[in-house]
Amino acid sequence: MRSAGMRLVRAQWAPITALAVLMLVSALLAVAVPSRTTAGYDRAAAAAVGADTGADVHVKGEAGGAGAFAAVPGEAALSSNALAWRDRLPRSLAEVTGEPESSVTSPGDRVEGDFRRPRILYLGFEPGAWRRIRFVSGRYPFNKPGQTGGDMSVAVAKKYADQLGYKLGDRIDLGGMSVRIVGLYEPADATDQFWRPRARILHPTIEYLPNSTIEADAGTALIDAFAYSRLTRDPRLKLTYDWRFPVRTGAVSAEQTRVMVRDLDAFRSAVEGRADLFPCEVSTALDNRLKEFIARLHTAQSVVGLAFGGLVAVAAGLLLLAAGLLGERLRPILGVMRARGASLRQLAAPACGLTALAAVPAALLGYAAGRLLDAGPPQPSSLVAIGLLVLAVLGVSAVMVLRERGGGLGSVAERRDDLVAARLSRRRLVMDGLLVVLAVIGVVLLRERGASAGTDPLVAAVPALLGAALGVLVLRAYPYLLRAAGPLLRRRTGAVAFIGVARASRQKLVGALPLAVLLLAATIAGFTSTVDTALRIGQERASWAEVGAEARVEAASLDEAGLRRIRAVRGVTGAVRVRVITRASSATDPAPVTVVGVDLDAYRRLAPEVPGIPDTGTGALVSPLAARTLGSGTVTLSRAGMDPVTVKPSRQIERFPGQEKNSAFVIVPYKTVANATGFPSHVFVTGDHIDVKALRAAAPGDDIVLRHQVLREMTGLPLVSVVHDTFLEGALAGGVYGLLAVLLVLIVGARARGRMVAHLRALGLSRRQSRGLALVELAPVLLCAVGAGWVLGLMLPEITGPVVDLRPYTGGFAVTAHVPGIPALLGLLGALLLAAAAAIAVDRAFDTDPGNALRTVE
Repeated sequence: MRSAGMRLVRAQWAPITALAVLMLVSALLAVAVPSRTTAGYDRAAAAAVGADTGADVHVKGEAGGAGAFAAVPGEAALSSNALAWRDRLPRSLAEVTGEPESSVTSPGDRVEGDFRRPRILYLGFEPGAWRRIRFVSGRYPFNKPGQTGGDMSVAVAKKYADQLGYKLGDRIDLGGMSVRIVGLYEPADATDQFWRPRARILHPTIEYLPNSTIEADAGTALIDAFAYSRLTRDPRLKLTYDWRFPVRTGAVSAEQTRVMVRDLDAFRSAVEGRADLFPCEVSTALDNRLKEFIARLHTAQSVVGLAFGGLVAVAAGLLLLAAGLLGERLRPILGVMRARGASLRQLAAPACGLTALAAVPAALLGYAAGRLLDAGPPQPSSLVAIGLLVLAVLGVSAVMVLRERGGGLGSVAERRDDLVAARLSRRRLVMDGLLVVLAVIGVVLLRERGASAGTDPLVAAVPALLGAALGVLVLRAYPYLLRAAGPLLRRRTGAVAFIGVARASRQKLVGALPLAVLLLAATIAGFTSTVDTALRIGQERASWAEVGAEARVEAASLDEAGLRRIRAVRGVTGAVRVRVITRASSATDPAPVTVVGVDLDAYRRLAPEVPGIPDTGTGALVSPLAARTLGSGTVTLSRAGMDPVTVKPSRQIERFPGQEKNSAFVIVPYKTVANATGFPSHVFVTGDHIDVKALRAAAPGDDIVLRHQVLREMTGLPLVSVVHDTFLEGALAGGVYGLLAVLLVLIVGARARGRMVAHLRALGLSRRQSRGLALVELAPVLLCAVGAGWVLGLMLPEITGPVVDLRPYTGGFAVTAHVPGIPALLGLLGALLLAAAAAIAVDRAFDTDPGNALRTVE
């Protein structure tokens, strides 16, 4: 038996090898692609959190007097409270935050004296800072216990003292209190992350005086525990207590983000509910950043899940094709065994055994190779996908065995199951109808659930269900198309087209699997190309809507000479000035409204690409918030420095470049505010290859926003890169799988076709006609499958509806025009040409001389 099994393996080595290689590649991709995508999501999560200190979690409270000293009498109590806050941190936050850093800071006091710029000095009790500095002169600022008067000893950074002109021993008067500099220090390591939120301790920073726009030099002087105790003796002095938990951005993963948002709310409740300490609250920008990231992640996972689901279906179809071709090769052997009295169990040994020999080791090897690539964290879905693929190919072998339950050699010889002659059984009709119904139900449920579907398996299954349902319909129509083509081709003088279509119609049912594989591959290619193009178009529109032109100059003040300098810049072909007057209001409602004066006709001619700019008609354009504020009647807006402007709202405008979204603004003709002086102006600039350096020189000190930079920032978002890369890889993988399906069918049937062509060559068929015959045989399946799949791929974004919502990546602009780009169309044409070249190459490789191929009895 062992020798018989080895002979069987050697006889069927070609389909076994093909099945093993396809399983190896599929298992490798099933591991590497999800892991790589998840790693991209994790990098995007880390980037969304940001490297700045805004994402750090702070527990802050204000207290003063005896209550503050009783709650936090010194460094030990400060550290003890830090540990108490850490114990209250939920697990997801504890995993991504470092050791807590505690500090107490006094309110900023204005330094008395005459300076070039006002000065603000804070007093900071920072236990962690003392371990990270070294004194360059002076000493540690010791203060006497219980001291209530006199100068307080402090230490300041040497850079702070040098820049503001202080030296050791200088006295700084803060109004109600004075301090004396007794030590100058510098950081032991200036790159230590500890100093990022504490720049005031190392050098002067620019701040604004309270309730004003006057800039001041701010700094923090370090004090000891006895000085802190002295500050608490003044009940009017409110000290700020801050326990900071720095976020380790590299520790944040995409999977954690949803849990972190919920846990932040729970932590806020725990902090606010603490009764043994003065009131505290959580301060962080982490939750807002995470919520924005989760919205983008949800969209990415939805569209990528659709692509992944289709790709898995393509891989499964190709593996089923390989297993089916192996089964067809084994069918005569199984028929002989059955005719000699073998049971179905005995037939299962060679059929299922050969399939398992090819599939199982290859699947294990592919999984191991995928893990060795270390593309990212392992995903449970990879094991599920590999397991399903193995079960699918083993299921094909089981079906092949069950087909032999009715007889032996006679069943093989008498049954005819080619595409044209096969009769539809009720069971197959029911199964086909059930598949179509499942696809329709999946789409209906998907659209009803909308964006909340997320990563639900239903989302990933929709492309496969739709592709399979469309494949069933194409298979039902395919024989009728071939039958209809027969009479037409018989009237032609050449025989190549007629013979080729006749050969295509005599393909067995297993030969229909290439149609399903090609259809699904084309569907994935069409879907990814349309969504990718839609994403790029949406981001292009968003960049125009945000900037308003190729460039926008935001000038604090602009005269006619400055406007002429901007228009004279090389590459500038047009410029429109916009006057922006903030904080205007009506006599009946003090709510601030921004008045934007612009010549809309000139602006639309300048930048027609900007979306959402309607015609004013006879009135003014108002934002939705301004419409609620001003009402529908005529309103007069005014403020100091401008003449009153009468506004009659006519239409609403959602957004205007340079104005914040959801803000209150009114757009009026420029001539109504032309005489207003002292207000900022925006200049929208258009042109070809604008000289940016010259533009900056023409508007010195003004902010310049460039559209190509804004677009680069949008397209450079980590999640956008993940989506683009995944779509590109999915389209390439789908195309490769489709070509492999074509190549597999061509190679497996090459010998039988070579004998047939040899007969035709003996009857006068030329080599050139044999190449044409190869193309005609392949063309019906190729064109029907690719055409139907490509159309389905183009329609899939519209079918899935709200699941493919790209607005988180396009500034809120919904993109509904899904059209493939030129590269995708060229790729489709290239794939068809490669398939045709493969047919010709296989025909040439297996070309046999008729004299050697034919026998005398033939």
